[in-house]
Amino acid sequence: MEMVIDFKDVDTADKMHIKLKHAFGFPDFYGANIHALIDCLGDIRYPEYGMSEVTIGENEVLNLTIKNFPYENDIIINIFFLAIKYVNAKSIRNEESPSIHLILV
Repeated sequence: MEMVIDFKDVDTADKMHIKLKHAFGFPDFYGANIHALIDCLGDIRYPEYGMSEVTIGENEVLNLTIKNFPYENDIIINIFFLAIKYVNAKSIRNEESPSIHLILV
């Protein structure tokens, strides 16, 4: 599955969480913190949990392209990359392929 998100206007962690919540269709109770991000992204292979409207199959990978990533913002870098790292580590621990391939353009 392919997905493209433009981070053009993302200059704070709060804006990043709002952008991701809308792009992925996270639930209304999404906590807008790293733990909630890891939980929601980590469940994209489990649509029955209802944590994301974007879902992938058991053997599928989400090719996530981020346009205009704010490389100068250490907070966004740390939150976003750490979340992707934990999501993929969870998949590997479950003997699955990584869930998300991240492409930065």
